[in-house]
Parts: sequence; structure tokens; C-alpha cells
Amino acid sequence: MIYGIFIVVFIIVSFLAFLNFQFKLLSSASKKVRILEYHSISIDGFEDQITISKEKIIEQFDYLKNNHYTILSLSDFEELNNKKQSLPPRSVVLTFDDGFLDNYSELYPLLKQYNFKAVCFIVLGRIGQKADWNGKFVSDNMIMMSKRQLLEVSSHIELGYHTFKHDNYADLTLEEIEKDLQLCQEVIKKEGLNVIPALAYTYGGYYRKKGIKQDQFFKLLEKYGIKYGLRIGNRINVFPFKNKYLIQRIDIRGRDTMEDFKKKLIFGRKKIF
Repeated sequence: MIYGIFIVVFIIVSFLAFLNFQFKLLSSASKKVRILEYHSISIDGFEDQITISKEKIIEQFDYLKNNHYTILSLSDFEELNNKKQSLPPRSVVLTFDDGFLDNYSELYPLLKQYNFKAVCFIVLGRIGQKADWNGKFVSDNMIMMSKRQLLEVSSHIELGYHTFKHDNYADLTLEEIEKDLQLCQEVIKKEGLNVIPALAYTYGGYYRKKGIKQDQFFKLLEKYGIKYGLRIGNRINVFPFKNKYLIQRIDIRGRDTMEDFKKKLIFGRKKIF
């Protein structure tokens, strides 16, 4: 009997621990932040895993504004941390990977219209060029923002690192990653870009296994001044971040419904299990 009760209690405690890990139920609202991950915006209604229609992102922006979400930039975290301040209510960060041209032509005007901020993680070795990396949802007619455009959007868009040529760090040696970071910083200096020290891992790839290699990877990021590393994960973050190189983002896909979007804002994902 006692053994059976112990098993039931263990199951309940484990279930509640899982729910707290996934949804941060025990964390106060003033510590939670949702970091949303987007890529490209279409104007012809096309949608897939990385491309969302302009109509749909407008609907999402309307929802964020009408429901009093506070849109932050990554730079805001540094200021809040330095001042030991809590997050504003319903904090959200909008991030866009790769630096596609439509982030200039479509996203930038929307950010000005809604008075929102965003972070664009740029493939720094492909500025103004075609997207030439392998990817099921990427084609060579997808063009990246030019230097002039990257400079022009600075009032509402922060720029971050997204590797030099869209390599997956999980597939590279530490020496290759260091070379990649060097190339990124050479571009930043040469082009006179203001790029915040934040890196979004391409394909969500990094040294996932805990141990010496992961520690060396994080130390390498620190050596090159990277303050934040963003993965995917589909979970809500708690601020201050427990590990600044394992910040999780919520993947917003083009074919998500509005109900999917609302669930992801609340839970970090559209399915609990």
C-alpha cells in the first residue's frame, strides 16, 4: 500500500516537474520572456516552414499589440540586467533569421507602423547575395539585404550573428568555428555594421552534449565577445537567463494557424505533449 502511494506521488511530482520545465509554471510573469523565431515574409500568400504571409504576420502583430505584449530587443536585456530590473509585462522578442530582402521591404515598414523592434540574425558572408546554402525551404531566388539596407533599418532592427555562410556549428570543429567567427567580425568591421554580440545557431546547431567540448565551445563564444547564443527549443525563457548560450526560441512557422500562434505564446509550443 505504502509502496503504491509512493509510486503515485512520484508520478505526480515528476509530471509537475515536467510541466514547470516546459511551461515555467512556478516562475513569475515578470521573469518570463517569449523569443519568437521567424525567417521570411511573402507578399503573394505563399507559406511554408520558414516563410509566412504578410497577411498572417500582420494578424499576429495585431494580436501582440491588442493584448498588450511588450516587444523588446536583445539589447534591452543587458540594460535590465545591469539595472537589476524585472521584465515588462508579457515580454516578447521578435527574431528573424538569415537577413532576407523581405525583412527590409516588408518587415521594416511593419515594425515602424506598430512601433515594434526586432532582431535580424545575418548570414554575414552573404550580404546582398543569393541564399546559396542547402535547405529544403531555401531557393537561390531568395536575396539577402544589402549593406545599405542593413544600415537603413537600424532604427527598428538590431543585427546579430548567423555565421559567415550558414554553416551548422554542430558539424564543425572548434577551429572551424573560430575561423567562422573571425570572418564574421572581419565583415562587421569592413562594412561598418553595428552588430550586437548575439548569435543564433543556424539549424539550431551547436555542441549539445554536456561536457568538455561544450564548455570549450561556450568559452570560444565568450572569447569572441558573444554574450548570447540562441537555439530553438520551443520553450519560454526565464530572465535572467540560466545559461546565456542556451537561450530558447519559439519557432513560428508560416502555416501555423492563429490558434497555433496563441498556444505558442502561452505554452511555447502548440502541443503540450
